[in-house]
Amino acid sequence: MEVKINQVILHLLDPGASEPLLSDRPMDLDTDLFEYFSAVIEKAFVSDEVKNCRFLPDSAFAQEMAQNQDFVDLSRRIAGVIFEQMLQYPAIPAGDLAVVDFAGDGVPYYGVLKLNYRPGYTHHTETMGNGRFSSMVPQRTLLPGTPKADEAALIDRANGTVRLIEKKFNLDEKKDFYLSTRVFGCTEAMQEKAKLKAVCETAVAAVKEAYPEPEELDDVPPFDGGTETAVELMVRNQAVDNTISVEDVRTRMRENYPLAAPKFEAALAETGVQENDRVTVSPARMKKLESRSFKTESGIEIKIPAELCNSDDAVEFIHSATGGLSLLIKDVLV
Repeated sequence: MEVKINQVILHLLDPGASEPLLSDRPMDLDTDLFEYFSAVIEKAFVSDEVKNCRFLPDSAFAQEMAQNQDFVDLSRRIAGVIFEQMLQYPAIPAGDLAVVDFAGDGVPYYGVLKLNYRPGYTHHTETMGNGRFSSMVPQRTLLPGTPKADEAALIDRANGTVRLIEKKFNLDEKKDFYLSTRVFGCTEAMQEKAKLKAVCETAVAAVKEAYPEPEELDDVPPFDGGTETAVELMVRNQAVDNTISVEDVRTRMRENYPLAAPKFEAALAETGVQENDRVTVSPARMKKLESRSFKTESGIEIKIPAELCNSDDAVEFIHSATGGLSLLIKDVLV
């Protein structure tokens, strides 16, 4: 994605200070800050923790955003609402709130990025008389060391959709979300990683039920978990630009596992995943799906690319009479 940042304003939200420290103007962006916020936004877009939401008809935030064209004032109002929640619910962590006016591939967005504080230490130097000494002092307001927002909302100003990353905190004696319900007023939705899990698990379960004997299938590796490997690889192979179309998975299921397709579609509908959904898969999760790990009792661990698990030219799984499994790796380069 091409990110073009127009302006960024930073507000400090620390309930220990009793009131927020709100900025009156956007910050001056140098190259380092531009790269930092671009990276934060890009990571939020491809995160599988994101939920694709829409504003509810009675969303006070959506109404405010539609009427208020003053970026600074709007950002201060957002910060104020979040700070009120932090005062009411101490479990919500303190942090800096960056509100970003940017374009993603030409589409106008507002990014609301909450960077929660981390405790840590920094050095402190004093001069006494003719001597100097250094020590370490605790800091409780350190920002994340990597460009990643702990909580975020990426608001598409063209169509009103919200890509939301939120966490549950103790609210009114139970763990719950606060950004979707108490700040932005948007619909509840599944996380992208939950959607991917639902697609994979329902596909595997349907194939196992329809084909109880893995030998009936040509593409299932001959080891425990072989069905999972084959089906998850089939799902992963539908990814284009870290996005998997549910409709593409349904099509592949009908082609590769026709007996399992009806069960898969019925079970998937019960999970809340829609036929026209496009599931975002983070680069890290894509990498995890690319291989299978095998570990011996002595602690030796081997990772094999998933697509090679049923290739006799690359590896061979040998079953012993006692039920054990041995692995023969071919064409090893030393």
